[in-house]
Amino acid sequence: MSSYSHIVDAATPVLPAVLLLVLFASSAACRTADVASPSSETEPASSLAESNTPYVFNRPPLNPNPYASLPLGAVKPQGWLLEQLHRMADGMAGELDDLYPLVGESNGWLGGDGDSWERGPYWLDGLVPLAYILGDSSLIRKAQPYIEWTLASSRADGFFGPRPETGDITSGPEVQRANKADWWPRMVMLKVLQQYNEATGDDRVLDLMTNYFRYQAEHLPEQPLNTWTRWAEMRGGENQASVYWLYNRTGDDFLLELAPVLFGQTHDWTNDFLHYKSDQGYWATHGVNVAMGIKQPVVNFIQTGDSTHLRAVERGLDYLMREHGQVQGMFSGDENLHGTDPTQGTELCTVVELMFSLENMARITGDTRYLDHLEKVAYNALPAQIADDYMTRQYFQQPNQVLINIANRNFITVHDNTDLCFGVLSGYPCCTTNMHQGWPKYVHNLWMASRDGGLAALLYGSSEVDAMVRGDVPVRIAEETGYPFEETIRFTIVPERPVNFPLHLRIPAWSEGAAVYVNGEVVQQPQSGGIVRVERTWNAGDVVELHLPMAIRTSRWDENALGIERGPLVYALKIDERWQQVDMPNPAMRGENGWEIHPETPWNYGLLVDLENPEASFEFVQEREVSEYPWQPDAVPVRLIARGKRLPEWTLYNNSAGPLPFSPVKSDNPVEELVLIPYGATALRIAEFPVITP
Repeated sequence: MSSYSHIVDAATPVLPAVLLLVLFASSAACRTADVASPSSETEPASSLAESNTPYVFNRPPLNPNPYASLPLGAVKPQGWLLEQLHRMADGMAGELDDLYPLVGESNGWLGGDGDSWERGPYWLDGLVPLAYILGDSSLIRKAQPYIEWTLASSRADGFFGPRPETGDITSGPEVQRANKADWWPRMVMLKVLQQYNEATGDDRVLDLMTNYFRYQAEHLPEQPLNTWTRWAEMRGGENQASVYWLYNRTGDDFLLELAPVLFGQTHDWTNDFLHYKSDQGYWATHGVNVAMGIKQPVVNFIQTGDSTHLRAVERGLDYLMREHGQVQGMFSGDENLHGTDPTQGTELCTVVELMFSLENMARITGDTRYLDHLEKVAYNALPAQIADDYMTRQYFQQPNQVLINIANRNFITVHDNTDLCFGVLSGYPCCTTNMHQGWPKYVHNLWMASRDGGLAALLYGSSEVDAMVRGDVPVRIAEETGYPFEETIRFTIVPERPVNFPLHLRIPAWSEGAAVYVNGEVVQQPQSGGIVRVERTWNAGDVVELHLPMAIRTSRWDENALGIERGPLVYALKIDERWQQVDMPNPAMRGENGWEIHPETPWNYGLLVDLENPEASFEFVQEREVSEYPWQPDAVPVRLIARGKRLPEWTLYNNSAGPLPFSPVKSDNPVEELVLIPYGATALRIAEFPVITP
């Protein structure tokens, strides 16, 4: 069984997704002080009482899913997560129509004669959840005209969105056809409408989607997904997921006939991931396509129940991390898959799309590996690629990133050499519009409903959730934690009245010696890499504490380099940074200022590490309480003190850190004390280190 190569040395094996689906659905067979443990006595997931929950789970004949989304807005961030969303609202996410006119008043999704491609829907795919999670009336008012125009655009035949200028979706220049009529941007807008419906209950969304899917059922045979561009063919899993979303709300049988058609016209990701090779071609190795495509076999599993689709994703993720993986949880893609070298780039669109795929895959299967992977990406790759004020971002990021400037690098695709620079439109504008879905959707998925009438905290971060348990009993749970910088998570449970329900808690694969306390007493000491189910009659003020020990551990990467990890955080060399404002050369960015970042301290170090006992090689320092915004080099609450030596032969090559010396490497230079800080707080860094011979 795959355990994702290169994630962690000696990774704890975990159960395959099919078995987990059964285990998580099992009845509470073992009780200690009213606390249920996972049991070997299981019953089929389909036997669970679906009437026990008011939330939308898969309807028969679809395969039962262990977890379901709560309504948008039910989960409210607290602490630094709340500050993160406020920075988004005050930054690009809330102001993009002014900063980037292509998504403004002339946008085709407002009925204008401007851009009708993915940019407007991409922005809304983050703006809508951000607005409703924050309850921000100004952001809701900003998004509403796009929603209203889109709902009103539905034609009598079911087609919706910007019209082809001729009225014939097969005529006109190729660019016009792709821009105005392609299936692909409508897939993104369907995601927007789904979130809007979940937040508001506006059933006009269901009517539009029903009519549109009838249109697709009629027209896809002669106008398949690849009629205009191959984006829709590669990303058809998004469309198929929307079909299942609608079926679970309406039960219309024709949707179960449409979904296999969409699957058949979508690129065969199942076969790709089962037999992945390096010569799959441009479209199948495009990083964003791969990040979206990774969930498509799991989406198809919803209807087929064929475990081949699940095995394909296991093998696909294993391949990606083995052949293209990097320490922050991503695979390289600049823009196509490009190997394991830590100077190869990863596109910001790929980061947020992989997060969205992992969120969906975890909800469908209950597989904790997807959740562990998701946290790693969210708490490392995502904050590192976006400026603290949320006003600029990078197109590509590098794990070993020692210089950010307008210059050529070893990337497959180059955009005016601005791909590493922080800017509004540096690199290419797709990430400017698509990046906003990352944090809001992550916050939304901190909590889920469980099929057994309970709630599940499967990702961790300060938050508050209002939900229904056992069908009709309101409960509020406040989650207080400094996670991912601290080991303890505290849940205060306040039901409207005493009620028995299960609370599901994920135990990450990296945490050995975890413990669950209820009102100060230890009730579970679960193994790592699974989900513990705590069931009892809860009273107002009951407190659950989850303690997740975070040991320092190492992982191996390109040229046998070492990654340093603690909990979900990756640690990187702290390099003093000098930010320098520059003019962007791209004509589309004329007048825009971007940022270069130059190193002020050396970066070419190898580490001295006792590989048998890495804890002995580092001093962990909790410097301060977790601040309202911890993703800054001088505000991080934690750091590691390490020992290393300079490697003078390791120098810049083509404006990036040169080829990694293969580890172990010898150095006669003096030993120096080094400071490592969380990857997400760095702009310049070394995160994959050569190992010095003692």
